[in-house]
Amino acid sequence: MSFWQRSDTTAVRLNGLVVKGLLCPLTAAREWIVPSGEVELRPPPGYVVSFVYFHERGFATPAHAFFRGLLHHYQVELQHLNPNRIQNISGFIALCEGFLGVPPVFELWKFFFKVSLI
Repeated sequence: MSFWQRSDTTAVRLNGLVVKGLLCPLTAAREWIVPSGEVELRPPPGYVVSFVYFHERGFATPAHAFFRGLLHHYQVELQHLNPNRIQNISGFIALCEGFLGVPPVFELWKFFFKVSLI
């Protein structure tokens, strides 16, 4: 028994995100793929699953290098984060770059946030 429904995302919806500047345009490199109705997502190697709702609310790609570094450090993928966690990370990056005028630093991140992967 699966609690997840098949994706109903279409190329038209994703192209709408491109028009709004929330998703990079599709080129021959195939930066993104429209789900094809599979029950269990199995993206090709190197691809990351993201949710249309994240992009509709301002999440853009490519993600900030610090954000990607956190995902790598904690060995998680984008789909493991809920919108509040993404907002915490984005807020931290904005604090560092916009208010403190410094690049985000992992030691400062650890000072403010305790991460539990349980």
